[in-house]
Amino acid sequence: MSRWFAAVMLLLVILPASAARADEIQVKTSGGAEKIGALQQGETWYFSLSQLNTIIGGTLTWQQPGYSVSYQLGSNRFLFTVGSPYVNLNGVVSNIFMPARIIKGELYLPAKTFIPLLDQALADHVTWDGDGKMIRFDPEWFTITDLAISPKANGLLIEIFMSDSLKFEIYKSETCWLNIEFPDGKINIAKMQSAVNRAFVQKINAFQFDKSAQLSLRLERSFKKYRTTYKTDPTRLQIAVEDESFVPDSMAAASTRIGPDEKVDVIVIDPGHGGGDFGAIGRSKSRTREKEITLEIARELAKLIRKDKRFQVIMTRTQDEAVPLARRAKIANDAHADLFLSIHCNASPKPVAHGFQVFYLAPAKNDSARAMAQFENAPFLVDDPKLETDQQGELAIILNDMIQTEFSTESADLAYMTDMEMRRKLNLTPRGVDHAGFIVLNQVFMPSILVESAFISNHDEERLLRSKDFRRQVAEAIYDALLRFKTKYEKL
Repeated sequence: MSRWFAAVMLLLVILPASAARADEIQVKTSGGAEKIGALQQGETWYFSLSQLNTIIGGTLTWQQPGYSVSYQLGSNRFLFTVGSPYVNLNGVVSNIFMPARIIKGELYLPAKTFIPLLDQALADHVTWDGDGKMIRFDPEWFTITDLAISPKANGLLIEIFMSDSLKFEIYKSETCWLNIEFPDGKINIAKMQSAVNRAFVQKINAFQFDKSAQLSLRLERSFKKYRTTYKTDPTRLQIAVEDESFVPDSMAAASTRIGPDEKVDVIVIDPGHGGGDFGAIGRSKSRTREKEITLEIARELAKLIRKDKRFQVIMTRTQDEAVPLARRAKIANDAHADLFLSIHCNASPKPVAHGFQVFYLAPAKNDSARAMAQFENAPFLVDDPKLETDQQGELAIILNDMIQTEFSTESADLAYMTDMEMRRKLNLTPRGVDHAGFIVLNQVFMPSILVESAFISNHDEERLLRSKDFRRQVAEAIYDALLRFKTKYEKL
């Protein structure tokens, strides 16, 4: 397409905006409500994806300035063409009937027709309320929430996680398809389809109908028998495919590996900062120090773990002391830990910044994540300036890439589970799951996440962080995520 034609298309999209009525719409999440830019043209409401992006995360990137733009949201990639009603989502083209538009440098999309596409890409259920002028994110709408598939000595175990016990009908079709129907069920399609394990399952289809949901799995090979049982804590339907011929010759090689072994029983908690490294400091007269809050949250979490006795817990520090990076990593690696949790408080030069966020290790995908990593990495670079240059060496790059590849799926899964539980427990705005190059995560050889519990630089959230009840709620949310992770990944 010529530059001249692209310019004409851009003008055709921008010029009508002057006749449209500028306004705002609400974005409702489990953490509260925020407003973003919107405009109404005729019967169509447009919203700013550029502004929504700051709430739910993701990366907007111009492919061709003024003409095409991509939006990366987790593993999902949208591609828009300015002036065109066609949207490419992960290689599949859909028609949203009204064109994507650029208004004052921001990407605007029609809410009614684009939101159903966004719903496909997110774990939350996303809807558009035209009468209330609201985009609603509802993580608790789903009753069928997750899926895990793992090999056993005598076959295959399929676990379907639910918010509560549901009626179901199960039947086999053709030779390899297993179908489960849930009357009145509401299924998280994105979560189901992300659980595909090519060693055992060729394809996963999930469907949401008006009064039912269906999950269909095409297994890698034919099978004869299966049995079903319900389990609690958490609630899940177990389907055991009892056929030894289904198990690959080398089950150990094909099975999901998490941490140093196939159990999830050793947890390392890393309270951020300590000693002369205060971390971020609050704005109030109390001058709350991050190092004190992180230690208190870590103690609450350790107390929960020790009381329940499902895990062994190890803390990188139990008092106000400076712990170098090498020692934090050595504690975790020497213990052959299965999971590493680094606890922090967020901070921003903007006192209005608010909410919680969960990170895992991967190259930063946006400026916000990159800035957060630089802030959290700074104390370690002061202690050992060689770290920054050492990590640029060819061998280090190769090793780091291997570590990220080996544990990135499990780390991301734990991050999303933690985000989900924090949404349930905390009355704060969720800032979504993100990833960046945190040094403290890069040195441990196991799945790991970094939790930013709230903004210590925000007066209201600093007050919350000083509250024992709030710190306990953060700890409970993280602990519930650990239980979900253990249930999904541990080989029984």
